[in-house]
Amino acid sequence: MTAFFAAEPEEAEALREALAAQETLEAPFPLYQGEGLLVAETGVGKVAAASAVAHVLTRFAPRESFFLGVAGALDPTLRALDLLLAEEAVQWDVDLTPFGRAPGETAFGVRFFPSDPGLLARVEGAARALGFPHRRGVVATGDRFLAQREEAMRLRALHGAHAVEMEGAAALMVAWRFRHPMALVRAVTDGAGEEAALDFQAFLGEASRRLGLLARALLAY
Repeated sequence: MTAFFAAEPEEAEALREALAAQETLEAPFPLYQGEGLLVAETGVGKVAAASAVAHVLTRFAPRESFFLGVAGALDPTLRALDLLLAEEAVQWDVDLTPFGRAPGETAFGVRFFPSDPGLLARVEGAARALGFPHRRGVVATGDRFLAQREEAMRLRALHGAHAVEMEGAAALMVAWRFRHPMALVRAVTDGAGEEAALDFQAFLGEASRRLGLLARALLAY
C-alpha cells in the first residue's frame, strides 16, 4: 500500500480525484482509501502533519509514502507551479542554540531529515514524463506562514533552503523515526514575500491539480 499525505483540503481533494480514493475511513482526520492506496488530509502545521503520519504508519503500515503540497519559494529562480523535490527538510523554527545545537537541529542531533532517495528518483522520473518543471532542493518547515521577504532571505542563507512551508520536515522526522520510506514534494505557489498570501490563493488550485497528476503517475513507476 502507498500512502499520500497533503495538508490543505484542496491538495487532498486533488489527490483523491486523481487516485480515485473514494472510500472514507474512520480516523482523527479525513482519510480515504483507493485500490492499494490511502489519501490523508493531515491539516496545516507540524503537529497536525506529524500526528497524521504517525497514525497512518502505525495503523496501516504502508510500504511507502509521499507528502505532497505547496510551498513558498526562497530561491528566486523557482517559478510558480515549479516542483521542488526535497532531498531534505529542516524545521527552521526549532532553536536549541543555547545548548550548543545548530539552528534547526533537533534534540535527536539531526538537523536535516531526508527524503528516501529511491522514492525521490521515482518522483523525478514521473515529473519528467509529465513535462513538469522540477528541481531538487532543501525545504524549510515552520509553524508560521512566511510573508516577509527579509526573513525569507535569512532562512535561505541560514539553512540553504529553496522553499518554505509548514509540514514537510515534521512528516519526514516521523518517517525517519519509523524507518519508513517517504518523499517530500512541493509545488511553488508564491515567493514567501509580502504578496505571498494572494499568490498562494491564486495558484493553489492549479498546483494541487498538478500534484494529483504527479501522484497518479507515481503509481505507474
